[in-house]
Amino acid sequence: MDKEKKDKHIEDIIDVQGRDTLPLSDIEYLSRNNGVWEQYKEKKENFYSSILMSLTHETYNELDAKRLWNKIVEHMNFLESALNRKVGISVATLDYLSNIKDILKEPKIIEENKIELVAEFSTIDELTRLYSRDVFDVTLLKYIEESKRTHSPLCLILIDVDDFKQVNDQFGHQKGDEVLTEIGACINEIVREMDLAARYGGEELAIILPNTDIEKAYILGERIRDNVAKLTFQGFSVTVSVGVGDMSLKKNNTPETLIKAADVALYKAKDMGKNRTVK
Repeated sequence: MDKEKKDKHIEDIIDVQGRDTLPLSDIEYLSRNNGVWEQYKEKKENFYSSILMSLTHETYNELDAKRLWNKIVEHMNFLESALNRKVGISVATLDYLSNIKDILKEPKIIEENKIELVAEFSTIDELTRLYSRDVFDVTLLKYIEESKRTHSPLCLILIDVDDFKQVNDQFGHQKGDEVLTEIGACINEIVREMDLAARYGGEELAIILPNTDIEKAYILGERIRDNVAKLTFQGFSVTVSVGVGDMSLKKNNTPETLIKAADVALYKAKDMGKNRTVK
């Protein structure tokens, strides 16, 4: 796009005083051009509410809309980094509000061909609301490469529900599913935005902690373990065992070795009596 056409396009986007919604293509353009975004924001009343209305056909107050928008953009950047391809604001909005926040019950924001893209890259485990194993695998590799490049610390936490088979046998699989759902919610409340929590498999969960040394990772693991122990279900409670592994340039510098380090620590926690964190 030459400068004259670009300037005209910017003017067209900013000149929206009489419009309640924007075309998706304009929102996509705004989301990737901070300078234009700031100009538009200065001229548009109820800025974020208008953007969210355009994307979702739902009404949000301005403060909630701003918070959601920032999360959606963060999620879009994560998806594009994890998948190594352009995802776009509409797909990111659908995935975040439908799969992560579970507040968009009847999506109206996306073309049919893009719905197939979301289905192809299902990012959220339906039961725990943590990221899927596929996203975990891709992200762990990217974070390890980044850690090597920047010489920054990286840790991995593995969490296993203690005696989970007994829960299923004694209280039924539906109650077991409820346990996993509640533990997933507990983890989501505790992890930082920079972390990635995923369902690793079965009743085993994982958290990738970039720019985090093993002492801080241990503290976070202990916080999760303690909070899970405080959860109550009908007639019983559960505990988890937690293993923490860390990476350096000389050791645990591949996904396999870092997972093995966290796994060894997890099994030590089990052998020591469960309901504990080992690093």
